[in-house]
Amino acid sequence: MIWKAVVAGAVTLATLTAAAALAQTPPPTNNGTSGGYGVGAVGRMTQQQESWRFESEEMRRQNAMTPEEAEAEYGAERVALANRVQALMDEGKCREARALANEAGERQMALRVRQTCRAR
Repeated sequence: MIWKAVVAGAVTLATLTAAAALAQTPPPTNNGTSGGYGVGAVGRMTQQQESWRFESEEMRRQNAMTPEEAEAEYGAERVALANRVQALMDEGKCREARALANEAGERQMALRVRQTCRAR
């Protein structure tokens, strides 16, 4: 009878020890390579990606054309059309913006309107 109590005690002790050890195990760490995309937590960027994004946006702002440069390169009519199309997009009138670009023969502008409106 005593040996049954000893075995029962040993089993209980083993179970409690395993449970305690499991409770103390830290969660698995994410080393930034989940899914092979180089992203830490899902939907978050690494510090290097954040830095690159900031630098890219800053360069884009610095290299952006002035309205005068755009008119010189593309023509005043096309810049005015782009401004009208952008105004329609800002109002949420994407269909009208695409129609305006298509009527003017600006297929690339119409495609860009479609891509931009779909992403919103």
